[in-house]
Amino acid sequence: MSKPKPSKSAAKPGLLARLFGADPAPAATKPAQRYTGPAKDPRTVLAQQIKAIRARLNPQIVRLAEKVARKGPAVTDQERATLAIELFLAQKQDGGDFAAKLREKLAEQKRRSH
Repeated sequence: MSKPKPSKSAAKPGLLARLFGADPAPAATKPAQRYTGPAKDPRTVLAQQIKAIRARLNPQIVRLAEKVARKGPAVTDQERATLAIELFLAQKQDGGDFAAKLREKLAEQKRRSH
């Protein structure tokens, strides 16, 4: 079986036609873009992207990140431990039950030690 030959209209003009001034194949034109309204301000676009990302995040973690951003990074070991525990508790999906139990146990230990 031989390969089918492309039609003459699809192929470029032959050598003689090109030598004697045949028109080259028309260049493919780029389709016109549809008008979608005025260009958006980059700040507006960025604000929309930030809102979309924040909507997917756990609100407790966002609050902790804002707290760290305001205060700066944790300096003491106690601050670092507190932040680590807060992040751990924010990841729990129990509606704060585990955090409440933990606070109660810590408060009870503190009362016993004093």
